[in-house]
Amino acid sequence: MRADIAVIIVNYHSWKMLCRCVQSLKDHLDSPVHIIVVDNSEESECDEIHGRYPDLELIKSRENRGFAAGCNAGLRRALESELDYILLLNPDTWVESDFLQSLLPVFARDPRIGAAGPKILNPRVPGGLWNGGGRLNWFAGGTGKIVTEQGDEAYEVDFLSGCALLLRAEAVREAGFMAEEYFLYFEDTDYLQRLLRAGFKIVYVPEAEVLHEGSETVGFQSGRYVYYFSRNRIWFMRRWARWYQLLVFMLYNTLIKLPGAVIIFGLYRKRPALVRAYFKGFRHGVSGKMGRL
Repeated sequence: MRADIAVIIVNYHSWKMLCRCVQSLKDHLDSPVHIIVVDNSEESECDEIHGRYPDLELIKSRENRGFAAGCNAGLRRALESELDYILLLNPDTWVESDFLQSLLPVFARDPRIGAAGPKILNPRVPGGLWNGGGRLNWFAGGTGKIVTEQGDEAYEVDFLSGCALLLRAEAVREAGFMAEEYFLYFEDTDYLQRLLRAGFKIVYVPEAEVLHEGSETVGFQSGRYVYYFSRNRIWFMRRWARWYQLLVFMLYNTLIKLPGAVIIFGLYRKRPALVRAYFKGFRHGVSGKMGRL
């Protein structure tokens, strides 16, 4: 199935991984795609990227305003052209097959499908699932169960990972752009909620597969990871949850998660900086303060 597709990759000091991603697209995709790279790096990596792939379109951000802002810069540029779909892709992903040939037919089934995502595999674990489609648990903070028991057929879900997400261009035009205040984490879950509330459907396509390193840029459970995850989960819940769901979540977060951060990060792992990051994220989540770490 042929379609006009733009691929948006936000780079942050990861140009070598980005080049691996781009090369895999060139090696395995049958349909031509227009690749837009938004470079959020403080020290520009545009020369390195352009030296390897002069055919890419490069957008250099004036400052690093986060993943959502980078995506939005790419989305605005992509929407200037008459295209059908926009693929958001992390630089630490790569493909070993033409996964778009499994994703694209899904959109033809229903014009209200606004987004579709592939099965995202962990290359460190043979056949291991890193992420896929899932159901949101509103009482636990918006994160939810990844549904894997329904075989290879595509089905509707509540959330997908933004590290590999195919969007219908018309859905983006209707729903608008990502919320840039998140900076990192939950911006994809927030955006998919916006699509759902606008009447679009979200579909998980397990037949399509993408490989993903996972947290290579920020670092899993680094201080920044802990801070933004703690803060943004509260922001997400305040924006989208019903009042009673938010109440249960905040009780759970205050009585269970905060003491748990002290026990796990402080006492067990001996990393008090992570305790401080979690508590700072909690405070900023409640107050709405636009802090960074």
